[in-house]
Amino acid sequence: MKKMAVLFLTMCLLLALGGCGGGQTDTDQQAEAQTQTQTAESEEGGKQTATEYTFALADGEQKDVSDLIFEQDVTVSGENAQITFVNCEFQGNVINTASEGTRVILQGSTVNGQCVFQSDMKETTMEWSFPKFLVDAPVDAAAEDCIGSVIAFGDFEITWNGQPYKMQDATLFVDLSNADAGFVPYEGQEANYFCVAQWWENGEQQVLVECEYDPNL
Repeated sequence: MKKMAVLFLTMCLLLALGGCGGGQTDTDQQAEAQTQTQTAESEEGGKQTATEYTFALADGEQKDVSDLIFEQDVTVSGENAQITFVNCEFQGNVINTASEGTRVILQGSTVNGQCVFQSDMKETTMEWSFPKFLVDAPVDAAAEDCIGSVIAFGDFEITWNGQPYKMQDATLFVDLSNADAGFVPYEGQEANYFCVAQWWENGEQQVLVECEYDPNL
């Protein structure tokens, strides 16, 4: 009987040790899943899910928004204003409905949809203060029937109404350290950023790509 008892205890011990080194229990799997979730949340950089998706800015207002995940389209309205999105993730579109001057700045942010311009403004001149997106990474922009511009801080690709553009596509250049010289043809001069702009002049659609050098950047 003693031998049988010893053998039984030995078998139980071996099975227990085998369980530690073998397949996971439900508790182990739950703990691992929780760890993976926490890791994913940490990798998101502490972003929180947004609850506000419409930003109506007063004339001249400046607003900062950071560390948010936007699961729906975001709309920005108001004239001659500025909103800066820092470390944000847009799972849909970002829409700028301004007709004049409003800047939507995307800093360290990603847009899975498009940067969209929506307004009734078409006819103007190159000197107009365009509504714009200012970006530090590639974006897909759309302004099918209105004015708008995208400023890219770097030599990366911007898609405008389905057409890709880079710095090398610029036709005009201005050196802000000698701004009095005005625009000259772009022939590979050093530049910090480039711009794609669209407007209508005397009923004709204009799309301009120009680049600039700013010694302060």
